[in-house]
Amino acid sequence: MKFEIVNVDALARLGRISVNGKEMITPNLFPVVHPSRNIIAPQDLKTFGAECLFTNAYIIYKSEKLRAQALQKGLHKHLDYDGIIATDSGAFQQYMYNKDSFDIDATTIERFQEDIGSDFPVILDIPVQLEDNYEIAKEKVNTTIERAKDNISRRSRPDCYWFGPLHGGSHFDLLKESTIEMSKLDFGIYAVGGIVKAFLNYRFDLTTQILLTVKQHIIPNKPVHMFGLGLPQYFSLAVACGCDLMDSAAYVLFAKENRYFTLSTGTRKLEELIEFPCHCPICVKYKPTELMKFEEDLRIQLLAKHNLYLSFSELKTIRQAIREGNLWELVEQRIRSHPNLVKAANLIKRNKPFFEVYEKIYKKHGRLYASKESVDRPLIYRYEQKLLNNYRPPKDVQYFIILPELDVKGKTSPTINKWLDEINNNDLIKREQIHLVFYSIIYGLIPYELTDSFPMGQYEVSPIYGTNDSSYQNSIETAKKFLDKYSIVYEKCGLLIPDFYLNQFEETMYFPENHPIRGLNAILKRAYKSNFSAFSQIKDILHFFKEK
Repeated sequence: MKFEIVNVDALARLGRISVNGKEMITPNLFPVVHPSRNIIAPQDLKTFGAECLFTNAYIIYKSEKLRAQALQKGLHKHLDYDGIIATDSGAFQQYMYNKDSFDIDATTIERFQEDIGSDFPVILDIPVQLEDNYEIAKEKVNTTIERAKDNISRRSRPDCYWFGPLHGGSHFDLLKESTIEMSKLDFGIYAVGGIVKAFLNYRFDLTTQILLTVKQHIIPNKPVHMFGLGLPQYFSLAVACGCDLMDSAAYVLFAKENRYFTLSTGTRKLEELIEFPCHCPICVKYKPTELMKFEEDLRIQLLAKHNLYLSFSELKTIRQAIREGNLWELVEQRIRSHPNLVKAANLIKRNKPFFEVYEKIYKKHGRLYASKESVDRPLIYRYEQKLLNNYRPPKDVQYFIILPELDVKGKTSPTINKWLDEINNNDLIKREQIHLVFYSIIYGLIPYELTDSFPMGQYEVSPIYGTNDSSYQNSIETAKKFLDKYSIVYEKCGLLIPDFYLNQFEETMYFPENHPIRGLNAILKRAYKSNFSAFSQIKDILHFFKEK
């Protein structure tokens, strides 16, 4: 097996997995199929964009007929599918139905998966239930680790690349231990287990915290899989937090309940829809009322096909966002479909230092900040840290001017261009004595000499003003930290708050009464006392500096 990383964004990895002469791209979804009874045939999955699938070796083994067929033909011919196939050992049944005992042993089911030629078998782990207390969870984690070690010692086929399950549930210290110990063992893919029930209850914050705990301790050169992740509206956040692969039967299980996947509003009951908000082949051909009249099997099949089309369409969107460096923008759009996704996204704020390590230094395009979550992006955190720890004001400066950013930045703004001309060509103060800084709703303070560097010079932000806005609060706090460290460098400070300005279309615009820059007044007064004042014109600031 070979895992090649082609591109990255956030913790997402656009990559290629090569195994046994077959390839698949990451991030990707393994649709789960039954070994013999499927509403959509395995060989038809490729028409939806599937490059892999998951099936259950335990179900095959328990049926004498299926077992004989799979052993005789091999798994790929048995399913009539020539793509990548992963097989579950039966631990999922044990997890979902919370069975204390199991009627098959690890040696038997793991050897069987090798015998039928699974590309990615799964060891017989013991999933931790969310309700398990610490002692029970610890025993299950330790047993799974011991079984993983035993699995390595008895492997017989070098062309089977095993899944190594990671467990601990909400006991994060056990999850950390499981991840570290399993990382020492040779597995092709590491898979986060015991989370399906959390998905079913929309506990996205818990599953995201579990994933981030794994990512912080997992060996970095192997793919990370999430068992049972099948809700497309969660794909982008999970991928941004480091999920490379996922599997699910949700596309058909939801269809059996007449549930229709959407990205904007989550899942919807078929009977609630008047029109289909989708242009997949199913939604173009039929209306919701028509599907409601079909016999059950056909209705389930058509809904399942739509759910698959939507799932793989979203994965394509995510992969393209990674290529373009726009994954954070996509995540902020998608989490709007459910409050619990917004709650889960708040975990990014608590893990900004971890995300920042993997954030690209430069991207091809400017950044768009259009939601309150935008302020929590690792790129902004990086700028704040570098401004405080790596920046130094220019030598010989004595005077400090803070200007507001307007609708467009720098010399592309008619008004800012005029301000710069006044400052650069004034006869009162030498230009090298003036340090010019822009106030940004997103970045706080941006020194003029940094305004053309990424990302401070290449971004757009929605003009949301108000003291309760998170962008406002963050920008003011960042500005305060800058002034706490560097205010001593300057003798005087002038803050420009214009009465009006010309926008990029040469239209006269009144400067907002509630613009966040006004929040700097109190901070600057404390720092400079009588050596600070706010003005509406550049010339008045320059005269203020000249005064003794």
